[in-house]
Amino acid sequence: MTGVLGRKWLAVLALLGLIAALLAVNPDRALADAGNPDVDNPPTYSACVGPALADAGFEDIAGRSGEEAINCLAHYKIALGRSETEFAPRETISRWQMALFLSRAASIAGVVLPTEKTDPQFTDIGATSEDAQAAANRLAEAGIMPGTSTTTFSPNQEVTRGSMASMLDSFLSQATIGEGGADTTKLSPDDDVLTDITTVPRNSYISIRRIYELGITKGVNAEGTVYRPNQPVTREQMALFITRTLAHTIARPAGVSIQADKDSATGSGAEGTDGEEINFVVSVRDENYQPQVDVNVDVFSSADPDNAFDDEGACDTATTAQGGSRKCEIHGNDEQTGTSGDINLTLNVAEDTTIWAWTGDAGAKYDNDETVSAMAEIGFNKGATKLLVSHDLTDNQTKLGFGQTVNVTIQVADDDNNPVAEEGLSVGVSQTVTNAAKAGVTRSGSSSGNTRKTDASGKITLQFTQTDPTTGTAGDSDGEVVLTITDSNTNDHIVLADGEGEDPGEAQATGKETNDGMLRYSAAGMCTDGKDWDHDRDPATDDVPCAETNDTTNAARVGFTWSDDNADPVNHTLSLSQLNQYAVASEEGDGGESRVTATLTNEYGSPVSRVTVTFNSNLTNSEGENDGGLGGAELNDRQGSTGSRDGSRRINYNRDNKVGAVEIITASTSWMELLTPRNIPVVVGCTDGEDWDDDGDPATDDVPCAETDDTTESATHVYQAINADGTAKAVLGCPSGTDGACTATMDIARPEKGTDNTATFYWAAKVDETGSGTIVDRSTEDKRIIFTTVVGCPDGRADDPETADEDEACAENDDTASIAMYDDNDHFTVGEDPVTLEDFEKALDEKNEAGDAPKYDMASVSNYSDTADNVSAFTISESPSDDDS
Repeated sequence: MTGVLGRKWLAVLALLGLIAALLAVNPDRALADAGNPDVDNPPTYSACVGPALADAGFEDIAGRSGEEAINCLAHYKIALGRSETEFAPRETISRWQMALFLSRAASIAGVVLPTEKTDPQFTDIGATSEDAQAAANRLAEAGIMPGTSTTTFSPNQEVTRGSMASMLDSFLSQATIGEGGADTTKLSPDDDVLTDITTVPRNSYISIRRIYELGITKGVNAEGTVYRPNQPVTREQMALFITRTLAHTIARPAGVSIQADKDSATGSGAEGTDGEEINFVVSVRDENYQPQVDVNVDVFSSADPDNAFDDEGACDTATTAQGGSRKCEIHGNDEQTGTSGDINLTLNVAEDTTIWAWTGDAGAKYDNDETVSAMAEIGFNKGATKLLVSHDLTDNQTKLGFGQTVNVTIQVADDDNNPVAEEGLSVGVSQTVTNAAKAGVTRSGSSSGNTRKTDASGKITLQFTQTDPTTGTAGDSDGEVVLTITDSNTNDHIVLADGEGEDPGEAQATGKETNDGMLRYSAAGMCTDGKDWDHDRDPATDDVPCAETNDTTNAARVGFTWSDDNADPVNHTLSLSQLNQYAVASEEGDGGESRVTATLTNEYGSPVSRVTVTFNSNLTNSEGENDGGLGGAELNDRQGSTGSRDGSRRINYNRDNKVGAVEIITASTSWMELLTPRNIPVVVGCTDGEDWDDDGDPATDDVPCAETDDTTESATHVYQAINADGTAKAVLGCPSGTDGACTATMDIARPEKGTDNTATFYWAAKVDETGSGTIVDRSTEDKRIIFTTVVGCPDGRADDPETADEDEACAENDDTASIAMYDDNDHFTVGEDPVTLEDFEKALDEKNEAGDAPKYDMASVSNYSDTADNVSAFTISESPSDDDS
């Protein structure tokens, strides 16, 4: 079949669906060298879209900058990895390997390599594979990868960054330029950004500058000015280089793909505008990634994708035809691919629009349940409406040590906390420094006075460090920097982001101080309730009157404290983490496995070592059987000391029981190992007209005395223990020579730390035909649901709260946990509506209105079996609200 792809051909191809998260800004351009000349000719589109982004299964690339590029090369079969699970991203590249990579990429990019010579010129490649020999000879003949002499190729020589640039420059000069790509032969570099390439040969010098202008390379230092041309190329760097090169060519994944011009998908104005024009390219390639010419492609869109199709999967009234006369049908009037196998479209789309592109035999109609298509989800950048303020300190850290640096990031964002890459916005950042030898600020972009301006990515980055006033002497007065951030550009408010700012947090109550020691204030004005914030930064004691009209809603304060005081044990944080959230309950052999780790950190965020941690579980054992928690220990607790390196203690254990259960694991520490005496003021003599008697308990003082007899002395304050409820018990001892008894115990409230020393683990039993309960874990990737069912005591109360004493408790392990796996052979219901598997999984991932929890949190399973041919019924629903009860 020439020019037209049939439905049968489409069915053979795997993973053609494309869900393209379209960025508001070209990522290469957004990340390119802040403060230096822009990349002049970056590619508009990418070769790494849709199925080309599928996980290739390499276990050693997760989280690396080249992860996406490596998966992309694996899709195109350019680089296959050392094994099925190993890519070895840090290994360097030899010339014979590079020859293989470029020869495999050639046909995909439209490079026509010459036929291999019958009398190959190189005499030193006989030990390499036949494929490598052919690749070396053909690339040398094409002038893309010349030999190191007229007769030698030097196959084992490492490829450098300089030689890589020359190869890719020559490669692009012979490639077929794709939509949105740049013609390297017509490019004249005009920026001297890279400062260390002046000594390389002239050809390499020109190539390096040229691929920089194409967005193929970046500098290796923070400023983006150092290239290091003689440094060997790693396999990860090679993947990044080649995929950026392919983006300029006709290389696109097999089947139908669709992507938008990243620079056009920006919306318009602060609120976004319906009817925005977006430029798209639809590409059609065969299984060998070759362009398919004169292919009819149907394109349609919907601003309401949840209602775009009827129960039979046919297009409904919520869909709109784009570029063709018949919606959702392959017709002669549809747009056709050109010689490049692409279709360019400019569409007027509404905010949050989904666009589908597909092809098939003439007369074929779209069926959402069966038709393979490409899909693009468009979400407009709505413009700047708020600022996200974040810092890079560790969790649980409430102080910095003198000399430690803190970075503060102010990011312009839209209503949904998505970053907005808007350059040149002015933000007021004034700072107050107290008791510090130095407080340095690194400004980003153009600034004057207390005004900072956002860079190309919409950020302002500030850096603060305070030096120790008297090095080597502890107990210096704390230093402090408090920022007042004001904004007149956005029309909403300032949000203080969590941690490193990746997950913006909700704004705190207006005018209140967050209790984390970082003095992070919410988006409050300078005045609250007619009073200005005084110098102690405590809104509860504000004592400087001011008019309420002085309030400014677009302002926030954020501060940091430096100290060299000894860490206070009361402010230590013990937190628990788990390797997994659940295990399948089993009584075969050792049963299911679990691992929990306790980590102890101080207020500086540093690990605390050699402290005993005791783990305990709510599950119990019967008759010595291992059906409880923590490995069935008789006392149901385990102990160990925190490590010297990371302040953590880890335990692995098994539970041999097939009954589902919910395990609550707690951890506590022995604070007697951290005794820290210090002086505090204490009243000695009389309190409220009564003298302390010999039992040392102020509550039972029975010796009258005049209140004027009270005296304040300095007593020794010793931390003795941290109670299970989070309070600290302390002993007060009076200094010698003080009249009257003054030894007593007192409780100190332990500050809330934002972490929990409790972990929940689910021993999930397989559902026995039917089951229902609250969903506690879900995965559309693994196609599983875990839910808990209260059997006996809800909320720790007795079975019948109407008749039982309200304080009568019962064990929490009366709750059971169940696991159910689903597949495409099952039936699905959301609420009361039957749905497809695709819509069921969308509902599983859907968030509630607040965006902080899943919308559907209840599950019901019937006719369950995990055999492939069984038809199970899954229903998910929302918990009834108070209005429904």
